[in-house]
Amino acid sequence: MNPRPLSNRKKVQFLIALTILAWATQVLMHQLARGEEAPAPPPEPVASERFVPGTARFAAGATLELRAEATITGTEVKLRQICRWADSDREVFAPLAELTIARLTGNAPFQAVTIDEIRQTLHDAGVNLAVVRFSGPTNCTVARGDIQYDEKTALQQWIDAREGKAPAATPGAAPATRPAPPAGAPQAAAAPAVAAKSAPVAESPVRSLRELLQADAAVRLSVPAEQLQITFNPADEKVLNLAEPQFKFNLEARRMFNLGDVSWDVLIVTETGTKKVPVAATARAWQRQLLLNRPLAFKQVIRAEDLTERRALVDRLPEEPLLTLSQALGQEAARELKPGTVLTSRMVDPVALAKSGQFITITLAQGNVRVKTVARAMEGGSFGQSIRVQNEATREIYEVVLTGPQEGTISPPTPERKVAAAAVTE
Repeated sequence: MNPRPLSNRKKVQFLIALTILAWATQVLMHQLARGEEAPAPPPEPVASERFVPGTARFAAGATLELRAEATITGTEVKLRQICRWADSDREVFAPLAELTIARLTGNAPFQAVTIDEIRQTLHDAGVNLAVVRFSGPTNCTVARGDIQYDEKTALQQWIDAREGKAPAATPGAAPATRPAPPAGAPQAAAAPAVAAKSAPVAESPVRSLRELLQADAAVRLSVPAEQLQITFNPADEKVLNLAEPQFKFNLEARRMFNLGDVSWDVLIVTETGTKKVPVAATARAWQRQLLLNRPLAFKQVIRAEDLTERRALVDRLPEEPLLTLSQALGQEAARELKPGTVLTSRMVDPVALAKSGQFITITLAQGNVRVKTVARAMEGGSFGQSIRVQNEATREIYEVVLTGPQEGTISPPTPERKVAAAAVTE
């Protein structure tokens, strides 16, 4: 619309703009022709989820004071029951108040909880211990107020708990929330004979609604009760303290598919009537995880120095079974694995001890006589598996159990097997 001619400077600017536009159009069409998408802007960094929020108040540090003595109801020892903190630190420790530190054994009215156990549990729950200051005594003597015990031996048991001696308990009764001792660590001293000979403690017939809900969640989620960590809404505290046999409860799970947010519809039955109350909570679980220290290539054999075992508090159950240290050692990586990966059953494959076509050394033991021979494998297998092998001289086929690389054993023939073999031959 401008009748005046363009100057040379304007012409050059116009040609440069057209060249840049044509180049950008050509690059975009080339990407679309190859099925690529246009590059998207980089996403904003998202903070990883932590059990304790990383607030500015938490970064400033907080003090956790351990009590000298505490009395509880039930077997679970909560952080709020054995520790206290100032009102200024409430924002830091409020999410941790319901964290289970230890569990008392059924026949122990007294038990000591040390500051090392508290520190280890907080570390496993994902708390940054560098900003937590501990004060007070080094251990807390916890007593159960809901059971009956022999007063004659109660004083000695209280003294043993104050000194940190383990109470006499049946094998396997140790609290699962306590961290396992490291390999090679000295075992704790046994309880004195007077504590071991004490009369058994009578279990309390009173069961609160809190305990019933925890047991119900353990059954529905298929998680041991001692590994569950359930945090209820503080607004439901009065309802959770209701107990049998004064009240009867009918539990109906409304949301119980996995860990995380769970809820129930509780029907409270009394002599005067019934009342339906909703109860919500957050469920987590302790797990033993096996992590990789270094990257592993495909089919690389897993060694002890490649693994680290840790105890973690998770809010989701894994879709695949987790592996233990004994299950992972000596196996092969099923795919390329990166450091920090939590090992599951699908990430490893058993090491093949024999392949089809290889010669297998077979050992036959009968009494004190051991006979060895060689046969060709007709199929592959791993440790403990039975494979078919064929004797090259007699062309007979045997079932061999693999016991090592290209080694196996065969059991001596029984009369039943001889009859069956004769029938097949005929």
